[in-house]
Amino acid sequence: MGFRFHNLNSVRKRLAFHVHKHNHRPPLPNPTISQTLDSHPQNPIYSIARRWHLGHSHHQNDDQHRLSGEEGEKIFRMGLAADVGLAAGKALTGYLSGSTAIIADAAHSVSDVVLSSVALWSFKAAKAPKDKEHPYGHGKFETLGALGISCMLLATAGGIAWHALDLLMGLFSADPAIVSQSLTHEHGPSHRHHGVDMEYPVLALSMTVFSISVKEGLYWITLRAGERQGSGLMKANAWHHRADAISSVVALIGVGGSILGVKFLDPLAGLLVAGMILKAGIETGHQSVLELVDAAIPAELLDPMKQTIVQVEGVKGCHRLRGRRAGSSLYLDVHIEVDPFCSVSAAHDIGENVRRQIHKSHPEVSEVFIHIDPSISQICPSEDQPEILKETACPNVSPAEKDIEAAVSTIISSKYAEKMVVERITHHLLQGKMYLQIEVSMPPDIVIRDAMEVAKEAEQDILTAVTNLIHVGIQLRLRNPIPQFNSD
Repeated sequence: MGFRFHNLNSVRKRLAFHVHKHNHRPPLPNPTISQTLDSHPQNPIYSIARRWHLGHSHHQNDDQHRLSGEEGEKIFRMGLAADVGLAAGKALTGYLSGSTAIIADAAHSVSDVVLSSVALWSFKAAKAPKDKEHPYGHGKFETLGALGISCMLLATAGGIAWHALDLLMGLFSADPAIVSQSLTHEHGPSHRHHGVDMEYPVLALSMTVFSISVKEGLYWITLRAGERQGSGLMKANAWHHRADAISSVVALIGVGGSILGVKFLDPLAGLLVAGMILKAGIETGHQSVLELVDAAIPAELLDPMKQTIVQVEGVKGCHRLRGRRAGSSLYLDVHIEVDPFCSVSAAHDIGENVRRQIHKSHPEVSEVFIHIDPSISQICPSEDQPEILKETACPNVSPAEKDIEAAVSTIISSKYAEKMVVERITHHLLQGKMYLQIEVSMPPDIVIRDAMEVAKEAEQDILTAVTNLIHVGIQLRLRNPIPQFNSD
């Protein structure tokens, strides 16, 4: 509680409102609005920000979204072109060498072309602009594509593991017919051959080594781009490239083991590779399922964003920060706390500054939904008072405003009739509790010290008499002295 002189500024600062057009954004951001309170009796004194949601346009993040989409599409097209080239090269090599294994590998590369085409389509669909039917965008198409590739990885791992176990059982049974099949390596649901044919070792091995190099290079390029953009689809597609590469490595290991006479080397390497692919498939699939059900993103990813929010001028605190993913897009919800007595327009401008700063510092965020709450700490200086307020708040029960005004008028008119006159009473509702601001007129010759003491005494009397109040503030209107003291 305290006594404060009010309305010492004769000039009101006009607030600048900004109109956001659909395809236009001002070249410079708005500074945080500072305001003074109006002294005219016909205008509202305070405007408390109860709680509302800021609807935003998001044009400033469009360039980042477009650039990431162009980079991702370029990488997917590169992978598709590589699969087409490998399929054609393997088919030609198989035709020239007469190797049925390389021809079968070319057929598998054709299936890679189909899968890469689906991945490219999913990525382009996810980057499509928002429309009336999809107001939150199409990011889930990217998640669905990642889930499909994860299922393919799991199937590939299962096929490799099954074949490796089959070879081990054949080796244990000492069946020469089965042992001789260890060079064929039909892995995966499509019975893939790895392009290794002992009748044409130089040509077959050269094509296999080239395929491994291309696929491993695509893995690293796609993985790094996926990590930069936070794209689960790109990460899953990267592992699909690696699955092709390391399964071909198993073929080389099998050939080397056969040459050295170590028959167990091939199936054991196959089991190890199957475990690696299985782990990648489970991780990417699990992440895709979490995104599809709108699971919350980890707290360690939200902490830097919270630090960004609380550093914005005018923000007194934030809570209920949460986020969800839709492909490579991140959506945030946050409640920010502002001065409970700032105007609606000033609070809105603070929210806009928060949104701009988040997009600037965290470009992976596509959209921010901001709720504005009054900061309780601004009127509860004690550390214990906010907790007491939350425990005792009763939103459904509050005295009528007219009863409060009547009680205040009765106290002041009966005890302080010669010292002050009530001009206006402003109510603020915070967590179900009332905060009163009372504007009064006083004699023009009153000493400031006496005025402060009278105001403090009156505040205590009002708090004692009126329940459900957490604070009372009395302010002096300098322009309106008490009439009976102004007659001469």
